Amino acid sequence: MANRSQQFSVAVHILCFLEFNKDGRTTSELLAMSVNANPAAIRRIMRRLTKAGLIVSTLGTNAAIRLAKEAKHITLLDVYRATMEDDPEAFVIHKNTNQTCPVGSKIPYLLEGVYTKVQSTMENELSVVTIDKLVKDGIIGM
Repeated sequence: MANRSQQFSVAVHILCFLEFNKDGRTTSELLAMSVNANPAAIRRIMRRLTKAGLIVSTLGTNAAIRLAKEAKHITLLDVYRATMEDDPEAFVIHKNTNQTCPVGSKIPYLLEGVYTKVQSTMENELSVVTIDKLVKDGIIGM
């Protein structure tokens, strides 16, 4: 579960659940049940969200997890950056192409501009969608 390509959507799931259940007590076990994943995998993603300042959790008998700030102030771009902190680029150009090949010698250069534009467009789109909007429009509004 939650390989690199799934971490973003699982993190969004966690944050939406926390907003939806903000008046209740949320644990990693409850989140794991909602995501249908192992609690250890959920906790790994939660560490990234905590490090990014998106969630806080308490320990002990009444341990609980909650959003660190209002859901209207958490964008999908924040979540993307938190989950992709090691390598924030969605598209990476393969290196060490064959420089004697007419395609291999040019493809990194050709893709660089395209990837830059796609990354920028994606980040712009993610920056206008908030956890609050997803919950209100997609979960509560259903």
